[in-house]
Amino acid sequence: MPFRMVFRAAILALFLVPWSAIRAAEEFDVLTQAAVPSGIATKSLVYAVRKFGERYFATGIQGHILYSDDGGDSWTQAQVPVRSSLLSIDFPTPEQGWAVGHEGVILHSSDGGKTWVKQYDGIRYATEGLAFYGKMANEHPENEMFATLAGEMQFAIDQGADKPFFKVKCLNEKRCYAVGAYGMSVVTFDGGETWENNMYRNENENFNHLFDYAPLPTPGKYFIAGEAGLFLIADINERKATRIRSVPWEGSFFCSASTADGAIVMGGLRGRMFRTADEGATWVAVEKPTTSSIVAAIRLSDERLVAVGAAGEVLVSTDNGFTYALVPVGQVGPLSSVAEGPGNTLLLAGLKGIRKVAMPD
Repeated sequence: MPFRMVFRAAILALFLVPWSAIRAAEEFDVLTQAAVPSGIATKSLVYAVRKFGERYFATGIQGHILYSDDGGDSWTQAQVPVRSSLLSIDFPTPEQGWAVGHEGVILHSSDGGKTWVKQYDGIRYATEGLAFYGKMANEHPENEMFATLAGEMQFAIDQGADKPFFKVKCLNEKRCYAVGAYGMSVVTFDGGETWENNMYRNENENFNHLFDYAPLPTPGKYFIAGEAGLFLIADINERKATRIRSVPWEGSFFCSASTADGAIVMGGLRGRMFRTADEGATWVAVEKPTTSSIVAAIRLSDERLVAVGAAGEVLVSTDNGFTYALVPVGQVGPLSSVAEGPGNTLLLAGLKGIRKVAMPD
């Protein structure tokens, strides 16, 4: 029997509960309805805020994509063809960008984020995945994995386009990866003209959620981190991701930041943070105050590290991620993302939209 995915509500609550967007998905097809211009988009739930070049981007509920060219003081809403909640965005070049989110949506922009088109969705993920793994199962009957994955694709068809991509990362304007719930994983080598199902290349037999993807210091290597302490090391050329079993943690990793000295700091469930300086071979627990789950982490231009908690905490490290301290930023509400703002400021995103705050001296 194919593996049947069990809903992990406690984990997905941080990403899959877009509050007011749930009703929208029930009332109309969010994959065919364009996002509606909204005067309160900057004050509504925002999942991600990022800076690429001199332009800031924010993604949120009901297909909201916003961009700012003045350091986050004012925002313009982009033209988006879907009303799916959008969780991640990446621009490998100033003009070419991708955004992903609920319903397995992958969007593409070729004009710096002003307008977007839909390249992919959860319906294609399931139907193309079933055709691919069905073919592989027929060609390799001795490999039970392909039959299992074919069963999972059929299950996805039966369920509909109800699973999100959590993260998109592009190596260049042609090669991009997207990972998501229950092990969803796709890659494009042609700028999104086609997307290949990549699940069978990841050592993720339990179909754990995949939350983060980032390059490692070693050229050609990257990691994928996710649910239940999952940490995969992958090689771009080998196209294979192997699980690292030395992780001293069985909770979920939601985010990561690279340090100036080449280490990786991971943040996740229940406020736990760990640091590895050797690509996952050994780990040390980060010293920090007790906080809610760590949902976003970045490195600033002055090499300080910033992490934010789901309940609104902001933490800063000045020692390459060995220790973090809370910094006062006022009552900002539940958070989901952070970006470095102009000067000594941060752009914080979450349930109450986007807010610019000054960092303490």
